Amino acid sequence: MKKHFIFLACSLFLLLCPALGHTADRKLPGQSTLRNVAVMPFLLGGSNSRQEKALEKTLDCQLRGLCYLEEALQPGAEQTLTGLVQTELKKHFNEKVVPRPQVESAYSLLYRGEEKTPRDLAVELGKDLDADYVMVGLVWRYQERRGSGAGVESPASVAFSLFLVKVENGALSWKATFDKTQTSLSENLFDAPMFFRKGMKWLTAEELAAYGVGRLIPDMPL
Repeated sequence: MKKHFIFLACSLFLLLCPALGHTADRKLPGQSTLRNVAVMPFLLGGSNSRQEKALEKTLDCQLRGLCYLEEALQPGAEQTLTGLVQTELKKHFNEKVVPRPQVESAYSLLYRGEEKTPRDLAVELGKDLDADYVMVGLVWRYQERRGSGAGVESPASVAFSLFLVKVENGALSWKATFDKTQTSLSENLFDAPMFFRKGMKWLTAEELAAYGVGRLIPDMPL
């Protein structure tokens, strides 16, 4: 009887509970007039992005001010997240997403002095690519699990922010953040949606990040 009750409770959470660990602007109604969107390579760090109210300030922080703790970021985290966002956007916008090699080629030619801001880079990159919008990503935590899918000494932990910048005027059209450390289902029933959708296991950092990206992107106002 007890096990049956737990199963029913978890099922109810899966169906009715809003996703936790992320915040995003609401999606706006209306048909999309988007021509194309580019994903700028993720940037590392930025303590201000830990709080939703400071997200836009981070977008205008000079690159010299984007600091991070090396122990909080697994090597290659920015490349992994760039790829995940690119893939998720293609699911929704198909050929309207500028190919990653084309973006990386244009990005490599940009002047990225320490006085530049993420918004500056997004606008310059978008103009070079003739893009309507540029997605800016910033990751400040990406820690791999210690253990396996069956059990862990410490779970995966991922935190990142997304900013959708309109190239024409540099306006911030949408912002979102994901900040999650996986917990066991017995510790937090609110993790039931993630627990069941990802196969009832302890996730890798990439799997947790992919879950976060998949929760945020559908809320974009495009």
